[in-house]
Amino acid sequence: MSSPALDTTDFASLSLDLMPALVSFFDTGHVCRFANAHHREWYGREPATLVGLTMREMLGEAAYETRREHLAMVASGQTVSFEASVPHRDGTAREAAIRYVPKTGPGGLVEGFFVLVVDIAPQSHRYHRVFDATAVAFWEIDLSGVHAWLASLSEQGIDDPVAYIRSHPDFVRTSLDRCQVFNLNGRAEEVFGVSRGEALATPFGRWCPPQSEPFLEDNLIAYLTGARGFEGETVMTRADGTCFPVHISTAFPRQVVASPAGTFAIMDISERIAREKALAQANADLVHAARIAALGELTASIAHEVNQPLAAIATNGNAALRWLRRAEPDLEEAVCAITRMISESTRASQIIARTRKMATKGSGERTVFSPNEIVEESIAITRWQLANLGAELSVTLAPDLPDITADRVQLQQVIINLLVNAAQAMAAQAEGTRSIMVRSWLEGEHIAIAVSDTGPGLPSEGREQVFNAFYTTKAEGMGMGLSVAKTIVEAHGGQIQARNLPAGGASFAFTMPWR
Repeated sequence: MSSPALDTTDFASLSLDLMPALVSFFDTGHVCRFANAHHREWYGREPATLVGLTMREMLGEAAYETRREHLAMVASGQTVSFEASVPHRDGTAREAAIRYVPKTGPGGLVEGFFVLVVDIAPQSHRYHRVFDATAVAFWEIDLSGVHAWLASLSEQGIDDPVAYIRSHPDFVRTSLDRCQVFNLNGRAEEVFGVSRGEALATPFGRWCPPQSEPFLEDNLIAYLTGARGFEGETVMTRADGTCFPVHISTAFPRQVVASPAGTFAIMDISERIAREKALAQANADLVHAARIAALGELTASIAHEVNQPLAAIATNGNAALRWLRRAEPDLEEAVCAITRMISESTRASQIIARTRKMATKGSGERTVFSPNEIVEESIAITRWQLANLGAELSVTLAPDLPDITADRVQLQQVIINLLVNAAQAMAAQAEGTRSIMVRSWLEGEHIAIAVSDTGPGLPSEGREQVFNAFYTTKAEGMGMGLSVAKTIVEAHGGQIQARNLPAGGASFAFTMPWR
């Protein structure tokens, strides 16, 4: 025997009853004309008893009033999607995804609308467990105010909002003050020292100091140009008014919805910044300690350099006295001797000044100077020590090199270290020449300086370690000179390399950007 046929109307009704969602139809007076079987599970009432009730009676006065805007939109023929709370039979209000779809008649007039309500409470619960348990501070920001303002710009004929924002710095501040907070997690309350109620009642701009505006401007422009997100570092403000450094990752809404929201994932990086500052300070202390150690090695050289002008001053002083004590004083010769004394005293003063700069901790201030000039100064400081170690020096400096911007004393420290290392490497040689070659040249957008020698070269097993801290081939070496030199060069945006020369000896070359 064949089964009875199921007509289209029965099939549609059965399909709607089997759906795990509320499906209903309301006329233009917001009176329910149909409710599927799922209403029984949701409201605990038979669907037939709901037919004839108004939406106001089904939802309650407060919930109904929140739907006014959406009801007006569907009455104009628009399909509307939003999320809201819907009263449940257990006395709670469940979070739900709601969709209003208009039904139009032959003349295009709206005759009513279908309502689809899907319970998203389980998914929302799982989301909020993650949302609230994470160590990252999350803020959800309402972007509808920004959208409305951008729409007003379009109405004014402004078709390039990015250019407008760039030329109107106050746009970002005004936008921030128009962005309300949709939501924030427990970590955000903790980090910012704010209660949830206060945060939801305060514009997002309250937490964004003026220092953050350039970052947030770039963030907004990334959103307008279709980026999926944006991240970077800036500062934000806590409830007590203090600013603190943060890393922000922003996720933008991928679809156009009635109330677009942006999600800001904010990490407090105060501890990291403090560690970086401490590390930078430790590095500065290390550079200074290595410089003092180098000065210790250069003591004899510095003493010799200072003794030379002092001896010359004494010699010229005695000569001046002799010229003046003659029966007929030779004033011209005396003046010449005194002039030489002044010149030598100036030279001694310069030597002492250079030494004091090397010994001073300093603030790492960078100035503009000639790279050849700093090479010549370094050679002047080490000249006697290099000669005392038996090294012969040849210098080839490219003319007309562009100036560089660097810490003069630190760069001098690098060159002095390379010069002294080269002389010490050759000091134990019984045979062969002991030559140090210093060159400078232009290499694209970099200045290159090389110090080469004719010594034994770098050991094959340690060539890759020469720039490591505490690695040394000297019996009494600390192993810090080349490590500090590498740190200084790289901090200036350059590179330093070591290699053995084909004819013997080693070469250390470093580059520094001149632009």
